[in-house]
Amino acid sequence: MRLLYVRPTPDRETNGDWDRFEYTVNDGSSDSLAGTVVLTNPSNKLVASDFSFDNDGWTTEGNRGSNVVQYEPSSRGSLNHYIYATDNQLNMVGGVDSDVWWFNAPAKYLGWQGIVYKGWLQFTMSSFSGDFSSGNLNSDLNIVELFCSKCNLNKGVRLVLPLRATSQGSFSGTTTDFKLSMIETAGWLLDPKNTLSTWSPPSKCEFIEVLSGLTSMKILGDFTTWYESISIDNVMWKAGGSESQIPFCAQGTPDASTCTC
Repeated sequence: MRLLYVRPTPDRETNGDWDRFEYTVNDGSSDSLAGTVVLTNPSNKLVASDFSFDNDGWTTEGNRGSNVVQYEPSSRGSLNHYIYATDNQLNMVGGVDSDVWWFNAPAKYLGWQGIVYKGWLQFTMSSFSGDFSSGNLNSDLNIVELFCSKCNLNKGVRLVLPLRATSQGSFSGTTTDFKLSMIETAGWLLDPKNTLSTWSPPSKCEFIEVLSGLTSMKILGDFTTWYESISIDNVMWKAGGSESQIPFCAQGTPDASTCTC
């Protein structure tokens, strides 16, 4: 017997996956661990923020004075309903702002997002004020940070993607579409938690485990050493295909903490 779900045409293209559910199987004596089924729309959007009505729960982190974002319900260039934030206060050290602030994703982007493995993180970014000349740019920027507090036996794991590792390589303040590959070989680095150690690419198991237990996802908003405003729009997780890309070797447990890849 086969069950087939066909979404009605009028609402087939939703702003995120259709739904998720868990299931277990029983061999007559014990239950299995829970498996997760994600029903995706034709465009493979898993979670998305198009800011059609409000800020969708986004905040900032590290922005002195206030960690709120501003919601803009109009259009400007290719941005149509978006959020933005501006440096509130500068922490000047040696003539430059030593603070770095981030756009902080809401809860719907967190938790189990293993389904996005080999998929994409996409967003559009722009700036309407600030000096993005080379002498004013922060150095060694990470465009995205992912953190899983329970990974590595509750020791925590942080992954970063350097801006230089993206196809853009830099950000000049002009409207830019980012499409970041969610696979360990795409330039991601593992925080060694030791200033004397070298940052190195995560293993397949480490990468999938982080995606399977996300505690936070942050997108850089502070690119320069002075004041600037940064806008962001159309943020989304997208699956890499119509079927799960998680390899069998990472399915020992639902959170990928048991992994033999």
